[in-house]
Amino acid sequence: MATKNRQEGGTDTVLAKAKPTTRDELRAATSIKDYVPQAAELAAGAEGEDVERLQRYLAQFGYLESPGLDSFGARSARMGGVAAAGVFDDATAEALRRFQRFVGLPPTGRLDEGTLERMQRPRCGFPDTAAFTLQGSKWTTTSLRYAFENFTPDLTPAQVRSAIQQAFALWSAVTPLTFTEVAIAAAHEIRIRFASGNHGDGNSFDGGGGVLAHAYYPPPGGGALAGDAHFDDAEAWSINLPASGVDLVTVAAHEFGHSLGLAHSSVTGALMYPYYGGPSRALQADDVAGIQALYGARARWRPWESLGGVLTSGVGVSSWAANRLDVFVRGTDNALWHKWFAGGWSGWESLGGVLTSGPSAVSWGANRIDVVVRGTDNACWHKAWAPGWTGWGSLGGIITADPAICSWGPNRLDVFVRGADNALWHKWWNGAAWSGWESLGGVLTSAPAAVCWAAGRIDVFVRGTDNALWHKWFAGGWSGWESLGGVLTSAPAAASWGANRLDVFVRGTDNALWTKSWAPGWSGWSSLGGVITSSPGAESWGPNRIDVFARGTDNALWHRWFA
Repeated sequence: MATKNRQEGGTDTVLAKAKPTTRDELRAATSIKDYVPQAAELAAGAEGEDVERLQRYLAQFGYLESPGLDSFGARSARMGGVAAAGVFDDATAEALRRFQRFVGLPPTGRLDEGTLERMQRPRCGFPDTAAFTLQGSKWTTTSLRYAFENFTPDLTPAQVRSAIQQAFALWSAVTPLTFTEVAIAAAHEIRIRFASGNHGDGNSFDGGGGVLAHAYYPPPGGGALAGDAHFDDAEAWSINLPASGVDLVTVAAHEFGHSLGLAHSSVTGALMYPYYGGPSRALQADDVAGIQALYGARARWRPWESLGGVLTSGVGVSSWAANRLDVFVRGTDNALWHKWFAGGWSGWESLGGVLTSGPSAVSWGANRIDVVVRGTDNACWHKAWAPGWTGWGSLGGIITADPAICSWGPNRLDVFVRGADNALWHKWWNGAAWSGWESLGGVLTSAPAAVCWAAGRIDVFVRGTDNALWHKWFAGGWSGWESLGGVLTSAPAAASWGANRLDVFVRGTDNALWTKSWAPGWSGWSSLGGVITSSPGAESWGPNRIDVFARGTDNALWHRWFA
């Protein structure tokens, strides 16, 4: 696609405002209350300025005819005829009933207090049209590019980028769609812009507290603006939780639904419901059904993909948020290298150190990562992001394989290693101090893997002297060892996406990736194919989502995932 022409014109005859000179004036200049009725209890036969306000609101959001809707590509059977200006006629009453039905209110055709209160809420500027798509408005590619025209002074560019990545990630998690940021001068499908007042697209913003943002359908519905998303810079944008302003992640995810071809949902609580009620960073069933009707569902086990690099170890991986993955490996210089996914994959960065093992990583909270490795002295060494990377700290011990780390709660870490006696050894951080090392017995022929699925619950997996998978768990006390069979040619990896759910991955005798799961009750073994040359790494960031990584025959990082 060629880079878009940005010489749009047009004015909004209903909501255009003179641009204030400061952000405080911009936010205070007007609000949605300035163009909805001032009082309730309007009904058939009423006349005057409040009726005109009601008609402007109904036209603005698709319930009465309005030429301004054409720019959204949103004309539909939902719109009625042209009402007599300032007169509460039959067309006005029917449009009001359609609005009430759509937002989940009794369709009385009267402007009662409940209806007026709903109209005064902050919302999306996209009209409440009837269908998910218009004239086949959907992208013909699943690899979409986005670019920033500008940023809001409320947040740093890095914060805005993170919020936008999280918003796109909600849609990519349930579809085959991928989203990649490109420079504004490069070809792109979606342009992101912060603007205020009359910003040249014929759909002016209205100041703080009213219309928060709007976006345009894919071609052909959105015309020259197809796919673009505009955010009202009069709003106080926020990314923190609890929100100190309007949550950019929530609003952006909603707007990108329009950029992908979705209209508003009438289901209260759906992300695509038109009104903003605070942070809501999750898709609901109606959202998922709509987007998958357009683009289909993400395949269960996706094919292997190469993420590049040159690895000299297995893979450690952690996740601290939905659709966030942090991957760690040993590079050819024996240093720790890091790559992450947040709506798209980063490049590689070096975190230094001199490793004599592969790494293991875990996250116990948002923006927190802990990594453990074996150093040149054969002790266990630790590094953390909190945010910002710490230096290396020694946890002591003498370890003879890759360490493993897991967490069952905030500020809780459990580390497992194979000791000089080939037994399993354990130490933990309780939020204040590290324990000493304790032996949990057994005879290991691989590094351990550890995972937690509930507070105080830990499951550990190893390869035994018979090359089978062995399992031990903590639930108020340590169990004995149990054999789970198989013939392993690597250390195992384990992940959990919910209570009483475990997924274990190993390399088999054919060098393919094999898996078995507890749900509860152990499944048999099944092959996920590939040819891997290291122990795998596995992580889950949400229900029914698993990401698995391994080194391939080319020594690059390879990835496949289940959704």
